[in-house]
Amino acid sequence: MRTARQSFSPSLAVSLALVTAIFAVDWRVPLGLGITVLYVVPVLIVARLANPLATPLVATFASVLTILGVFQFSVQNLTWVAACNRSFTLLIIWVTAILCLRRQQDESELRAVYQDIEQQVQQRTADLAHANKDLEALRAEAVSQLAALVKSSDDAIIGMSLTGAVQSWNAGAVRVYGYLPAEIIGRSISVLCPPDRLDEVPTMLDRIARGGHVRNVETIQRRKKGKLIDVSLTVSPVKDSEGLVIAASAIARDITQRKRIEAALRESEARFRMMADTAPVMVWMAGPDTNCTFVNKRWLEFTGRSLEEEIGEAWITGVHPNDLARCHETYQSSFRTEQPFTMEYRLRRRDGEYRWLLDTGVPLFEPTGRFGGYIGTCIDLTERKEMEDQLRKTLKEKESLLREVHHRVKNNLQVISSLLNLQMVSIKDPQITQLFRECQVRITSIALLHETLHRSSDLSRISMGEYMRTLTGHLFRSYGVDNSKIRLVLNIDEVDLDVDTGLTCGLIIDELVSNCLKHAFLNGRQGQITIDLYVHDDETYTLRVGDDGIGIPKDGRLNNPDSLGLELVSLMAEKLDGTIDLQSGDGTEWQIRFRPLRYQERM
Repeated sequence: MRTARQSFSPSLAVSLALVTAIFAVDWRVPLGLGITVLYVVPVLIVARLANPLATPLVATFASVLTILGVFQFSVQNLTWVAACNRSFTLLIIWVTAILCLRRQQDESELRAVYQDIEQQVQQRTADLAHANKDLEALRAEAVSQLAALVKSSDDAIIGMSLTGAVQSWNAGAVRVYGYLPAEIIGRSISVLCPPDRLDEVPTMLDRIARGGHVRNVETIQRRKKGKLIDVSLTVSPVKDSEGLVIAASAIARDITQRKRIEAALRESEARFRMMADTAPVMVWMAGPDTNCTFVNKRWLEFTGRSLEEEIGEAWITGVHPNDLARCHETYQSSFRTEQPFTMEYRLRRRDGEYRWLLDTGVPLFEPTGRFGGYIGTCIDLTERKEMEDQLRKTLKEKESLLREVHHRVKNNLQVISSLLNLQMVSIKDPQITQLFRECQVRITSIALLHETLHRSSDLSRISMGEYMRTLTGHLFRSYGVDNSKIRLVLNIDEVDLDVDTGLTCGLIIDELVSNCLKHAFLNGRQGQITIDLYVHDDETYTLRVGDDGIGIPKDGRLNNPDSLGLELVSLMAEKLDGTIDLQSGDGTEWQIRFRPLRYQERM
């Protein structure tokens, strides 16, 4: 194509020449309006140029020549017709020039629109070509991935004709059925069916031919060597571009192991239900949402309601109104913490009577550790609770009776002590009087034990701290000891001993403290008596009685070789299976390490 500049000069020259020729003709042979109108022709010719300056230039040149044409007339010969003719010619020239310029502008804008549309079309075409290229790449990738999935799938993916002839056979099919592709392609798919299931293939293929689907059908098929397997089968139609069914594709998954697991679970559940229904207790189960999912036959027989009336949250409607809030709170909090629980509540029996139950719940967890709910058992406690109430009542009566016994024993021992005191009045021999006084002290120490038990909350054991303080106080009063001269220090652990062991320890303390008061502080000597009782880690005890008096002979005997007190100490220590350690010098210290008496030792 030629450029606008190349086409501008010749066309403009021709137009200017034509204008000049028209002027020459008009000058020599004035033809009036007819010749002057011809000035429009060069304007129209030059208007075809792409240069917008050409048209005004030619129009101006034609206008100038038209005006010069007026000077061919003399002033006398110039008529109004000629002037109007020239004026009309100028009007025609410029109207045409303006119209041509407007048309040139419209054509320029139209060309720009056409160019823009063409560029857009070219861009869209390029985009479509690029998109088609990407689509083809994606399609190729999808086909490649699909082929890889088919090849690597653990499921059998089989292509076959509508007559059942195998057309494709992936690696999963080799694993499931045992046939290699060369052994099965071209053969009928019926080779995979047991003899009693050969009619399944025609039925499925007929359905596929009509455009239907076979989805997740569980059936039995056989492997290459005849072994039967459970499979889940899905068959779909393969259609051509016109939507006609031309083949079928099948996906088969070996579910033999799953079937075995399901059968084992059903058998396990059946055994569980049989065990639960024959259990002598009420059994329940609940899911992680706290809703009851199962109760056994014993529960239903107890409540007289159906299983549907007990599952969910309906079971709690049978709980006694006074126990409902506590039972519900224990139940819900246990589910939140996933911890075992035990609670007692009353549940309405089928006859309307409320019975006490001991409900024990244990959380269930799946192999992954996920909380799976609870299983629990309920035992009827009504008879036991009634028996416990009766036992508590009987025990309370026996406790009252035993307290009364201790009180009476103490009173009787005090009577004996009073009789001894009356008898001593008539005895003139000081030695015999002393013997009576010692017996009276021993009897009183036993009476004090029964008095302590009478006040104690536990009648089977005695608090040694309270008992020893009472006993030593009685001894100091009996011997008329001045507390300002002889002090008593007690260091006693929180020790509770059985009655026999406590009484034996009391008799030992009675003899040792009595000896201290009688022999350790003669002639107004001042001093201190210390008594310690503490327990060791091996559950043995040490009783220590010491003083800072004059001491005793090294042979462990007092001045009286026939002293009954020290003999009693040895006998009591032997009864406790204890050992005695005696140290004497500036004072005396007795240490007795012993074990509490056992029940069989008291028989």
